[in-house]
Amino acid sequence: MGAGGDGGLIINNSIIVAQEAAQVSVGEVPEDGTVFLVSTYTDTSVLAHAPKGEVGEGIYSLHLDSKTGQLTPLGMTFLGPNPAFVIRHPTIPNILYATTECIKSDGEIYTLEMQHDGNLKTISQQSTKGKSTCYVNIHPSEDYLVSVSYWDAKLSTFPLSKEGVLGDPSQVFMQPKAEYVELNQPTREEHWTYRQRWPHSHCAVTEPYTGEYMFVTDLGLDKIFVYQMDQANGVLVCKAEVLLEKGKGPRHLVFHPTVMAAYVVNELESTVSVFRYNPRPLSGNEIPEDDSAEPTALLSHVHTISCLPLDWAGTGAVIDGTGMWKAASHASEIRMHPKGRHLYVGNRGHDSVAVFETNLEDGTLSVVEIHPSGGRCPRNFNFDRTGRFMVVGNQDTNTLNVFELDDTTGIMKEVHTVAMPSPNFIYPVPV
Repeated sequence: MGAGGDGGLIINNSIIVAQEAAQVSVGEVPEDGTVFLVSTYTDTSVLAHAPKGEVGEGIYSLHLDSKTGQLTPLGMTFLGPNPAFVIRHPTIPNILYATTECIKSDGEIYTLEMQHDGNLKTISQQSTKGKSTCYVNIHPSEDYLVSVSYWDAKLSTFPLSKEGVLGDPSQVFMQPKAEYVELNQPTREEHWTYRQRWPHSHCAVTEPYTGEYMFVTDLGLDKIFVYQMDQANGVLVCKAEVLLEKGKGPRHLVFHPTVMAAYVVNELESTVSVFRYNPRPLSGNEIPEDDSAEPTALLSHVHTISCLPLDWAGTGAVIDGTGMWKAASHASEIRMHPKGRHLYVGNRGHDSVAVFETNLEDGTLSVVEIHPSGGRCPRNFNFDRTGRFMVVGNQDTNTLNVFELDDTTGIMKEVHTVAMPSPNFIYPVPV
């Protein structure tokens, strides 16, 4: 899928004429199913990596039929450069937020309003003051939104109005040692070779059990920072740090919905590490530094399991003492199925999705299958509102592949494919 020679946009063998307005639409949203918002790369020259797919034009809207798994294009909203992470306001269902990724200038957060046809209208936009903004977390109070910027490891806190609109940032800070970016102005070629030369914060996830603490993984530091929101002043306060095994490159983290366990996908090693969550009061002035190898740590390591088949295991790792990194495959997204019985991880290079069964007693994982993703470089995926279907975005082959998931085993079966240029993030909005 990409720009047509006549100025039109080809979607699933249909042509939509690209207007000068902010949106292109083909109709109203059906009254059931799931609308999927798909972010696409619009300028690959300013990214931290180098996608090989076609260039998109913004965020695309598609409807997934909950009975058949068929995707139908609804339209497209022009947005850029490089719209990425999308999240919905918890209690204002038509308000969403989207980030942009760029290593040469600061990212932005767009406040968006979903229209009846599935397209998005820009309400406001704010600079994140950080580069390559890749993740957003909305505080449980709904009073604050936190953005994470990968390139310079900056976290920014924004007040949220009752209408869901962002104010000016109340706090922007950089992780320790991330000043390397401002002092040395590294190129993305340096970044490709030395993935852990400086910090790279990658996600911010609030634990679901009390909603009190936010966990931020840092791929460059092999560390998880634990923050608490000072709601009176709108600032994050670091309450603890958890040290992880060196060289793994933690990318994203998810918690189990009921078992006190956390799962971290290690991008550089293509593994998932399982941690027991041991909550405790974090009220002191000193910031404790927990070693995850210790059984009493806030996040205590239980086991690590490969996302790759045996003949591929070990193909992603730091390979020499200088920190040079090269991998045949590297892990991407990690998502827990809504029912909590299965965990899914994408493999870029092996071009597959690893399916794990979750032990509901202790949270440990076992491999169910490693299934082809239907294309190359499965960067992101997500579930429809029923949990029956999963949409996988294959970045380098410009497709969205729909899989039906077996309710008992979690095994994947491909049922549908549509074209999509360089899909990088997939977000479901229940209809």
